[in-house]
Amino acid sequence: MKEKLYLEYGYKIDYLTYKKDYIYFEYNDSKYFIYKTIFTEEQLSKLNQIVNHLDNYAIFFHQLIPNKQGFKFEFANDTYVLIKPRIISERPITLNEIIKVSNVPVENFNYNIIETKIDFIEQYLANYESLELENINYFIGLAENSITLFNLTNSSSKIYLNHRRIHYNEKAFDFYNPLNIVIDYRSRDLAEYAKSLFLFGNNKLIEFLKYFDYNDWYTYFARVLYPSFYFDLVDNYINKSIKFDKKRINYLANSFEQALRELYIYISSNINMPDIEWLRNINNF
Repeated sequence: MKEKLYLEYGYKIDYLTYKKDYIYFEYNDSKYFIYKTIFTEEQLSKLNQIVNHLDNYAIFFHQLIPNKQGFKFEFANDTYVLIKPRIISERPITLNEIIKVSNVPVENFNYNIIETKIDFIEQYLANYESLELENINYFIGLAENSITLFNLTNSSSKIYLNHRRIHYNEKAFDFYNPLNIVIDYRSRDLAEYAKSLFLFGNNKLIEFLKYFDYNDWYTYFARVLYPSFYFDLVDNYINKSIKFDKKRINYLANSFEQALRELYIYISSNINMPDIEWLRNINNF
């Protein structure tokens, strides 16, 4: 890898530090991180444009470092990209940072994980029918309802900067990594953050509506409806052998449905929403 870095960037590196998700080194008193990537050269170029665009708003994402060919390079049958961080901090992000970033309008950058995630789960279940995943059909139903709502969304809705996934206590270093950028409706990041807070027993689903105008309430609800936390638990169980706690899943299913119902009723009392009968019912779980 050191020889490759010299060929691609002209950097003579004394040592490399290999971590789980990246390779780290220092050069000329600056820190650099090497990440594997599945992005195309065109997508990386678009990301670089977005990072430069964000500088105008005093929002400083890490820099993508170009090489002789573009932004990516091949090594040992994998594709990598070099990043120079602008912030290296273990501090958690703040709500104000999320709001500031998600209010920046940007050009379209197509990347969507929702349908892929559902297809993966259903394919996995088809191959491992004996695997017992508590309430899997219920949560897949929530996800499909979410996608149905998104398909009804006005296509003229503006798009903004967001992240693939954002969590409570997300570290600033990860938050400002351009490889985590996606473009979506304004509500995405805040909805994911609100769901993450919910898992820690802090229900802000209705309260966070105040950060949007009425036009964004619809997509906020559709995003909240998608049970990303459940699929994270499934991924952890499948890929990391982390225990799938059935008792906790049952609790989350019931408490999340109640929170969804309260959110749906509140939003429906202010804007026109599609009729979702199972959320209008007092108890349908």
